Amino acid sequence: MSAESLELSRLLRPLLPRLYHLIRRRSPGWDMTTAQSSVITTLTDKGAMRMGTLANLEGVRLPTATSVVNGLIKLGLVERRADPDDRRAVVVDLTTQGRAEVGELAEDRNQYFARQLDRLTGEERAALEAAVPAMTRLLDLTTDRDRREAIANDERTWHSAAEIRSPETH
Repeated sequence: MSAESLELSRLLRPLLPRLYHLIRRRSPGWDMTTAQSSVITTLTDKGAMRMGTLANLEGVRLPTATSVVNGLIKLGLVERRADPDDRRAVVVDLTTQGRAEVGELAEDRNQYFARQLDRLTGEERAALEAAVPAMTRLLDLTTDRDRREAIANDERTWHSAAEIRSPETH
């Protein structure tokens, strides 16, 4: 790790969650927990997935992910269905209602954030725009690795559990 990267991290890291929370608090939206919002964002970004993969991506245990998903199901935003590749497993995904509400919420938050960006100078907005490709790549590098690890962990967990339930006899 370079000294430049560490210094940039010290400058950026505290700003990012503060901006996120500011937009979340100051714009209209759901009365949802942070965990529920995170699951909605993961499903919006990554699509349908097994519960184990979702738990791994969220960095929580399967019972915690199940509890969060149950709350979202009650709100009509998420659904469970049989995994088309393995009927013993389930996948979770946004419902049609969930996709519509996510779209509306995103638009409301974009409107709020745009009003804040309008308060900056053109030069400041251009500097932020210039940073978008690098920030997107950073996010992609991190989430792609996390997704691969989550899927691998989910597959190992599933196969281990299947072996315990029905060990091969020799």
